[in-house]
Amino acid sequence: MATWRDKREHPLSRDALRALLENEIPAIRIRDFATADECASFAAAMRGGNIRSYGVDREIGYIGMAQYEFRWGKDKRDYFAAVPKAFADQRAVFARSFDPMTRFIDTLQGVWPAPIGLAQDEYGPYFAGIIRFATGGIDLHADYAPFNMPGYAVADITSQLAWNLFVEAPATGGVTTVHHSPWTPAMRDDTPPKSYGLPREDVAGAETFDYCAVAGDVVIFNSRNQHEVSPGGGGDARGRLQIGSFVGRQRDDALVLFA
Repeated sequence: MATWRDKREHPLSRDALRALLENEIPAIRIRDFATADECASFAAAMRGGNIRSYGVDREIGYIGMAQYEFRWGKDKRDYFAAVPKAFADQRAVFARSFDPMTRFIDTLQGVWPAPIGLAQDEYGPYFAGIIRFATGGIDLHADYAPFNMPGYAVADITSQLAWNLFVEAPATGGVTTVHHSPWTPAMRDDTPPKSYGLPREDVAGAETFDYCAVAGDVVIFNSRNQHEVSPGGGGDARGRLQIGSFVGRQRDDALVLFA
């Protein structure tokens, strides 16, 4: 069974980003990406935003949109029709705090030689930068557009990362476990397979890596690996509040963001 070349968080660099895209290392952490004041203002703006919930067993509140909600029984055009409203809800939060999306793209572009920007499709840009309330935990799942999003332009990417900026973290719990078990489901035509609440036997015996949410830090990992988040706790009012997106590598090495 494949293993990472080490089991530690790496600082951001061109070599580390390439290694993460190749699934050779478990994670990159960008420490102090946001200040304490920026995190506090963002968390407050989140709580006053247009919050909706995923249709999954453990409630996950979000602002913006997730392609997961358009995966079955809807046309691709439905997703792109919803993009402008999702960006409007996201930017309402940014207007009361700061813009981590632009900062993240600029930070990556500082180390990556190819262009970085929003993914584009025939109907326009993808949404990116979903704001989430994930204190209750997230079940075992995987994210990889060639399987999740057949028929979308991002299905042509060659590898996929996920990044999250944490603006608030619980005192205990809220730990992400990444399993070195790249998701390779059986496909039936162009129907996306189940990707959430995956069976635990799929990761039996796989190498694992845990990372903790720290307010102000960004963590990036390879989202094709199956992963899960434990519930947060600690008896205080802090939750696991975050913003992030996927980053896909195209065949020309350009990086595109989407959600």
